[in-house]
Amino acid sequence: MPRYFLDFQDGDMWLRDDEGQDYESLQAARDAAIAALPDIGRETPPPDGKRAFVAYVRDEAGAHLCTVRLDLAADCDPKGQARDR
Repeated sequence: MPRYFLDFQDGDMWLRDDEGQDYESLQAARDAAIAALPDIGRETPPPDGKRAFVAYVRDEAGAHLCTVRLDLAADCDPKGQARDR
């Protein structure tokens, strides 16, 4: 079974996976990265309400195979006049 590494970026913060994990396929590793991003996004948001989370899937040779991105943005209008639907 191939070993893949899931690295995560949250703004300027990086979490590099030095151990990796065995997955049945690249798609399974990609799915694991997708599943992890919402958990990371539950942390306290910054004052501007915007965050970008990125997961990178690498193989054992260090080749970058997938990028998974989750963008969060909160826009508020205190007067209640601007609405995006």
